[in-house]
This record gives sequence, structure tokens and C-alpha cells, in this order.
Amino acid sequence: MHQNADNSSPVGEDIKDFTSEKGSPGSTPDNGSATPTHKRSIDGQPGGEAGHIPSTNNDEYTYPEGGLGAWLTVFGAWCGLAGGLGLLNTVATLQNYVSTHQLAQYPESTVGWIFSIQAFIVFFCGIQIGPAFDAYGPRVLVFTGSVLLVVAMMLLGECSKYWHFVLCYSILSGVGSSLLVTPPLASVGHFFNRRRAFATGLAMTGPALGGVIFPLVFRAVYPALGYAWACRVLGFIILFLLIFANMFLRSRLPRSKPSVKDVLPDFTIYLDGDGALALCGAGLFFMELGLFIPLAYITSYCIANGVSNEFSYQILSILNAASVVGRGVPGLLADRVGRYNTNAVMLACCSLTNFLIWLPITLMKPAPSSSTIKGVMIFYAVAFGLFSGSNLSLIGPCIGQLCETKHYGRYFATVYVFTSIAALIGIPIAGQLVDVAGGRYWGLIVFTGASYMASAVCMGIVRIIRVGKSARAIF
Repeated sequence: MHQNADNSSPVGEDIKDFTSEKGSPGSTPDNGSATPTHKRSIDGQPGGEAGHIPSTNNDEYTYPEGGLGAWLTVFGAWCGLAGGLGLLNTVATLQNYVSTHQLAQYPESTVGWIFSIQAFIVFFCGIQIGPAFDAYGPRVLVFTGSVLLVVAMMLLGECSKYWHFVLCYSILSGVGSSLLVTPPLASVGHFFNRRRAFATGLAMTGPALGGVIFPLVFRAVYPALGYAWACRVLGFIILFLLIFANMFLRSRLPRSKPSVKDVLPDFTIYLDGDGALALCGAGLFFMELGLFIPLAYITSYCIANGVSNEFSYQILSILNAASVVGRGVPGLLADRVGRYNTNAVMLACCSLTNFLIWLPITLMKPAPSSSTIKGVMIFYAVAFGLFSGSNLSLIGPCIGQLCETKHYGRYFATVYVFTSIAALIGIPIAGQLVDVAGGRYWGLIVFTGASYMASAVCMGIVRIIRVGKSARAIF
């Protein structure tokens, strides 16, 4: 819609955006929102220019970039992602508990498969979920995912055998969570372009905050009420969050009818002429390979090195608390200096925190005291949390910068065909490295740092392909 920048206040513009979306003449309803007209202005900028971040696609739609409806969608995405991905950020707490209780007879790498399969399913199922979102919007997908995830958490407390955990946690919660990833992220993309990285980063603080709360709640409840009730309490918290996700998530761009082709990976998207999307996918693969390893093993590392159980469970909450800041601030920065610029720097910093902080304390001879390890690991958790927070929040904006928004669901899903494989193998590889090293963690740390550095290099090359080597280029 055209706005008079001289006569309208920001608040008035927000209200006008929302009311116009709901009932502009000639609009087509989409869960209460309007189909946008082509090439309308954004915040008074003629021609639909997406701020100062250069776009490499020919997107024919423009976006509210704010307003009540847009920010309620961000809040709904925040709640959905907190419930859906919050468990992924709690993996160290759950893995350490079951590996020392119900599944104590299994080696570390075997237990790790339970959690890596769940991460794999979360992202791999996006192959179908992305096109389904493009065709039907978020409502049915998010409701189905909410039911599956809450049921899985209630049943998790009854699990006692390995196959119980695979069926309940790996598969049931994995499918439920997968339905709560692509729809929230894609919904935010329907309302923001110029400010997409910031809005996505804001929504992605939800999983980080879930990663702060869930371990603390689990640790507080299970000594008093037992493991089963600890899982149920987490289930009720997730249920509360997902009620708001179902209330507020919506899409606004025109929908396309699905075909058989729509639910299959569209690998032709990689034939973009310069390999930028393929390199982006490779960068995300290496990032995902390293991302969940610290989340899965930081607690067991602390316990293995003499740190108290109480603090070893709290360290994961410290990491995720730092990640809250690390998801919001880089998104705001990315919209100003470039999404690939920001992502490449953050990925390189993730690599350096592993090589310069975690690895030296692990290789130190003689072995440092538990109090020294505790202090260093607090520093590592804060630094890694700050830098890794942007890992997931910048995925959507980076992929979206290489495609039209109406095809975002399909692009996101296809890229994650390969990325989900990294989520599947990362944790078991790390566990095997610990077993091979006789219980020491240096191999795991080197593997994590190398994965992050490879990811940073790939993202840097994408930037060079699209905008050249100039250090001042914004992309």
C-alpha cells in the first residue's frame, strides 16, 4: 500500500498496514490477510526496494515490514519455535540423563543416535513440509505438529528401553518438531524482506530461551517428582507455547496448488548458473555438522572432568542464555551490513571459540583443576552461545536472498535434504571420537571447529560470487 511518509506517524503506519491487509478492496482472504499487490512501496520507498540489502531474485511482492499483524506473526513464530526447537537445545540434559540411567549399558555413540535421528527428522521432513506450506499455509501443519510433540513428551516419561526412545523421542517428537520449524520461519518471511534477518532472529530467540528454561525445569523437577513427571511438566510448558503459535501464525502471499513434483526435492534449484545456492547448502551442511555437538556434549564433558553435576546441567542454560542475545543482535546487524557478511564472520568466530578456548583447556598437561575447567567452560559457553546464536536464525534470510519469497518453502526444504544428513551423523561421529580417544574430548572439539571453519569459507565464497571481493560490499 502507498503511504505518505510525511503525514503519517510510525504507529499510524503500523495500524494502517494491518487494517489494509485485512480488508483492502479487491483482496483475496488468506486466513484473514490480504493477497499483496505487486510492486507496492515499502515504508514509503517506491518500487518495492528491499532496503539496502541487495537482492539477487526477482521477487514481485512487497511487504508490510511491521504492523500489528506482522509482529503477532513473529510472536506466534517465537512460541512455535520455542516449543519445536527448544528440545534440540536441551539435548545435552536429556542425553546425559538417559545415558546414565535407563540406557547406562549402551556406549555414548549409540545413545547419541537417538538424538541425532530426531534432529535429522526435524529437518529432513521439510522436503514435504515446505511445499505444503506454500500450498496450504501454516495452520494445519502447526496444529498437527503441536499434537504430535505434546503427545511425544507425555510418553517420553514412560520410556525405559532403547527402542522406546527411538520411537517416542526420535520419530514422534522429530516429526512433530519438523512441523514447527518451516511454517513459522516461512510465515515471518511473508511479512518481512528488508527487516527479515532481524524478524527471523527475534523469532529464533524462542528456541534459545527454551534451551535455558527446559534444562533448569528438568533438573529441578526430576529429583522431587521423578523422571516421568519431569517430562510431563516440559510437555505442559510446550503445550502452553504452542497454543499461541496456533493462534497467531498466518501467511499472506498467494498460495499455489501442490503437485507430485511439489513434494519431491527440486534439485534443479542448484542450477543457478554460478553455484551460489550449492555453496550455501554446503555451508549449512558443515554448520549443522558442528552445531549440535557442543549442545550434546558440554554437560558430559564437564562431568567427566570433575565438575559437579549441578553445574554441569546449568552450563547448557548459560550457553543458551547467551544464544538469546546471539540470535537477536546479529539479525539486526545482518539487515544493515549484509546477511552473508554477518553469517560468515559469526561462523568463523564459532570455529575460533572451539580452537582457542575449549581445545587448549582439554589438551593442557597436567590436567587442570575442576574449578579451572568450570571457569573456562563458562567463558566458552558465553562466547559460543553469542556467536552460534545466529547459526539457525540467519539460515532463512540467507536462503531467501537467493530465491523469490513465493518459492521459499521449496528452496528451504530442498537445501535441508542434505543439511539434515549432517544433523543425523554429527552427534554419533562426535561420540565415536570420544570413545576412540579413550574418553577424552579433543577429537570432538577439533571436528567441531573444522566443521565451522568449512562453513564460514563456503558462505564467504557465496558472497564473493555475488558481489565480488570488496570488503565494503553489502550482501
